[in-house]
Amino acid sequence: MIPSYSGMWSVLKESFACDSELTVAVDTTSTPVLSTRAQTEIDNELEAMEERMRALRTRRNNFSPISSIPPEILGTIFVQHAQQTQLLHVPDNPAVLSWLKVGHICRHWREVALGTPELWATPFLNSSRATEEMLLRSKMAPLNLRCGQRYRMDSVQKALMHIDRLQEVSLPFLNGGMTYRWVMEFLNKLSSCSAPKLQSLSLEEEFAQTLRIAIPTSFVAPNLRSLQLKYCDLSWASSVLTGLTVLNIKKLSPECLPTLEELISALCRMPALRFLELEDALPTLPPQTMSLPRASPAMNVRLLHLKRLRLVAKILDVANVLAHIELPDSAMLEVQLGCRPSSSTNTNQEWILSLPIISHALESCFKAKSCRTPRSMRLFAAGRIHVQYSTVRNPSSWAGSMSDTCLDPEWAVEQPVILDFDFPSETSTAIFSDLWRLVPIRTLEALYIEGFFSCWDGFWTDLLGGGAAPNLAYLNLRETPQALEDLIISLRSTHSSTRSIGWRAHKELVFSPALSRLVIDSLEFDTSFSTFTRASDLLDVLIDRVNEGRGLDSLAITGCTGISAHDVRLLREVVADVQWDEYESFDDFDLEYDYDSLENDDDDDDYDFYDAGELYYY
Repeated sequence: MIPSYSGMWSVLKESFACDSELTVAVDTTSTPVLSTRAQTEIDNELEAMEERMRALRTRRNNFSPISSIPPEILGTIFVQHAQQTQLLHVPDNPAVLSWLKVGHICRHWREVALGTPELWATPFLNSSRATEEMLLRSKMAPLNLRCGQRYRMDSVQKALMHIDRLQEVSLPFLNGGMTYRWVMEFLNKLSSCSAPKLQSLSLEEEFAQTLRIAIPTSFVAPNLRSLQLKYCDLSWASSVLTGLTVLNIKKLSPECLPTLEELISALCRMPALRFLELEDALPTLPPQTMSLPRASPAMNVRLLHLKRLRLVAKILDVANVLAHIELPDSAMLEVQLGCRPSSSTNTNQEWILSLPIISHALESCFKAKSCRTPRSMRLFAAGRIHVQYSTVRNPSSWAGSMSDTCLDPEWAVEQPVILDFDFPSETSTAIFSDLWRLVPIRTLEALYIEGFFSCWDGFWTDLLGGGAAPNLAYLNLRETPQALEDLIISLRSTHSSTRSIGWRAHKELVFSPALSRLVIDSLEFDTSFSTFTRASDLLDVLIDRVNEGRGLDSLAITGCTGISAHDVRLLREVVADVQWDEYESFDDFDLEYDYDSLENDDDDDDYDFYDAGELYYY
């Protein structure tokens, strides 16, 4: 008999009830054990599969061309990349560690990176853990210690303990204290134990301190080649001043200044010297010196390999040292002189005494070689006179304002001579008039003049040694109102007067007969009938030069007031190419500044320093 629907449901219900009871019994006894075992087996299989896939990917990567590079060559490439990265950032910027990304590419690269000790030889001294880890991974590779303005003192101390591995030590200080003590402990160790790998030592205090770092007389670093000190003292008889190729000493204390004999003796112990920079570290002459000591040939030193000479001191002291240094006839020699008077009473006399010696020294920079011919001169006056000469015409680095440009020579290229005269204004006339005696000005093709200084009648004639300047084709004036006024006079095609030059009287030559381009920047033309330069004065002079066959090819006027669109139209009838920024008065200049853009400016975004103990490593 077939059960009814309700009967069938009762049977199924009882059956489900029995199965349910059985299921519950199984779940409470054997199911957790079986499930855990099955999951473990599956996890093991997944791990094996992942390891198998990693092995397959590694095998696949081995067939790529880059994987054929031997590990030692790949490690060398990594080291070069790290060194280039470190050159782009200050030592305390975490970006110097961006080369760590090479270990994130693949297992092989990571193994090569970890197995290249030289890659870790420049510890990041802004983190204790980073320093410890990198000292460990660098094994016995030579160490390079480079500090920025921020560093952990314990990191510096740990690194300085590896004295037998140190290759480069560069430590700037903001103050004394603990850093002073650690550095002195390090230097004292050099008196008793050797630093056989040390090649470069740089110790620079930012400001003068009561406690000054003192370099010991006995200094055991036989391979030292570069020494840079600022506000640190040393004995000129120290063994450290032997065999150097780079010597840079700034701001010695008065009691540590050398005598002339000590300086020459030290330089004689450095026959391969390439860079010599001495700032306030020269022998000093007695006060009220009225004549320079006669130079004895036996006291001279020849620096045949010198590439850069920079001397900054009182002008008589600079001249006294220059008289005893024989500079090489080299196409790569660069000379930079910073001179100031010894007193405020005999500045003209000091200039006259020093001029022949400085002129003779600079002859080595301008021998009869085409590559050393000065083609450009830049003159900047703002309390002091700064002169630059270049062997190229219109250097790109001269495009902006000199006041916005670092006067330190590091950025300058192809500039054999840089002169800096910090003299009273009453001596400026003598200096400007004698510049042509220092450098062969007749070869100049471009001249840049900027700044506020007093001019006189005949300024341009005296500046260019007679005013002829036969090759001068480019002239750039910036913020020099008096120089512009005298230029208008000098640009006249003919002169009726004569001037005495040297021992003979010469008829004045036409000023800059080759002048073809004139740039006038940030000057004010007077629109009234006063004694100041007017736009009409410039127009008259340019018309005269056109009539004489010496017209300009190009005229640029930027940032100048007192000149109108009408004036520019008249100038364009005389000069084919007139460039004007349509700036007529201060009202045309937008003085508004978006200060709101600075509200969210956070310097910390650029210097996301790691906390102590943090380092992204493998």
